[in-house]
Amino acid sequence: MMAPEVYEQARADAPLHVQVWRPRIQSSPPRIDIVRVDGRVVRIFRNRGGVLRWGQKVTFTVPVVSLNGGSRTPMPGGDIRHAWERIGPSRFLEAFLDAWDGEIQLVRSQVAPIRRPSLHPICGPAVKGFVCPGNL
Repeated sequence: MMAPEVYEQARADAPLHVQVWRPRIQSSPPRIDIVRVDGRVVRIFRNRGGVLRWGQKVTFTVPVVSLNGGSRTPMPGGDIRHAWERIGPSRFLEAFLDAWDGEIQLVRSQVAPIRRPSLHPICGPAVKGFVCPGNL
């Protein structure tokens, strides 16, 4: 991991900041250490380049670690591995994304489980640290 300021800056600079509804959630822990998230955009807080629109389907990957086994020991690096038990069953996520070559990607592992969509970001500029904890 890097210094917390690196992740705070990643959230501040991310071109896309959205909340996503997941119509299908994954209840069983993964057997791999990266999980594909499929969802629809329900809130847009930042949309540089106009890449996203309300209701659009999005897919991105989230690095995870599972307490129930199945995940390998994480390799050192800048990725933050999220607890599967928080991300997997969450119906809504708030994420900081980037679009590259027609694909949506998570910026510096910045994703948080949230209770429901909100008018204002749960993960706003006042949140400090490695990741936004969300509000679950």
